[in-house]
Amino acid sequence: MSRRRESFAVQLNNQRSGPAGRRGSTYAQRLSLAEHVGTATDEVTAPFTSTFAPSEMRQLALVAHNHMKPAMKQFIETYSEILKKFRITGTQTTMKMCKSMWGEDDPAIHYGLTCTSGPLGGDAQIAALMCMEDLGGIIFFVDPLSAHPHQADIDSLLRLANCGNVIVCPNPASASSMMHTLRCALLKGERARGMIPSFFETLESPAVEEYKHAQAVALANVIKGKSPADPAPQAAEPPKEEKKVMDTGKRAVSFGDDVVEVAPVEQGAKHTGPSISDTEVDRALMGQSMMFSNARLQALLNNDSDDDSDDDSDETGDVVAVPTAKVSKGLFGIKTKTATKSKTRMNMKKLGKSVRKMIIKD
Repeated sequence: MSRRRESFAVQLNNQRSGPAGRRGSTYAQRLSLAEHVGTATDEVTAPFTSTFAPSEMRQLALVAHNHMKPAMKQFIETYSEILKKFRITGTQTTMKMCKSMWGEDDPAIHYGLTCTSGPLGGDAQIAALMCMEDLGGIIFFVDPLSAHPHQADIDSLLRLANCGNVIVCPNPASASSMMHTLRCALLKGERARGMIPSFFETLESPAVEEYKHAQAVALANVIKGKSPADPAPQAAEPPKEEKKVMDTGKRAVSFGDDVVEVAPVEQGAKHTGPSISDTEVDRALMGQSMMFSNARLQALLNNDSDDDSDDDSDETGDVVAVPTAKVSKGLFGIKTKTATKSKTRMNMKKLGKSVRKMIIKD
């Protein structure tokens, strides 16, 4: 005979009467926890000297809804010793609170941008700072029980923070915990950049790479006159018979942070089908959505060049790859940029020619 499943109320009652630390903690246990929190707060708010100047780090935004502004004021008063080490930005009311407590004439304090009120576009201005790569973290005390006329702006700010992998603290508990990390990073200096990487580098969500690949596929389909929703073309199988080529060595073409190997050029190959100008392809390739990994690029473009001599008559046989740094993919998605603007534009043009030849061939 199967045992009858306990009701939710019975399970909840068992949880309350369980070990310490669960919901049914006694007054003495809560008082003890409050004492521990007070001790930890005293330690983290003690005066210290930061190894980073405020100008060396990206801005830290402070935002609070109306019912959360008293909590934000208490938070600023408690953790002023840490917050003053950053360039503080935020909405109008929050910035007024900071300036009233810290003063406006202290040369040691560097204020960031003062945004307008949230319903009037303040959240959108903070999101713009993030897109301009000058925002490292957001402390946003959200009121979960009130309706907001600018809810779309709030959602946009939080979504972009997730896209950019920026530190976000949506309530006082997470913000207080983050203060310990910020203090530790400021004390350790260069060795602790990895503790708060979004204050020094532009990061991205792990989902961004997949999005960029999907956008690249859609763009390639549109250029070929197909539907954007069509699947990506598969890489061609290597030819079974050996053919004579002008140059037996492969050429390396640098594109952003990846290096793509282009197959040898066949001798005597002729173009068939309609011609597509380099300008049209290059213009399409200027978007950031074409920045994807080497393996995905190789599979997408199918770089079997048909006639390199017609379009590259002003270039030498070998193209020297531009030295680039490897892009760190994974949890943080740190983007590095080492190639110059002129080199990148030149390489994008070369890749555009490869795309055009692939389109003509198909």
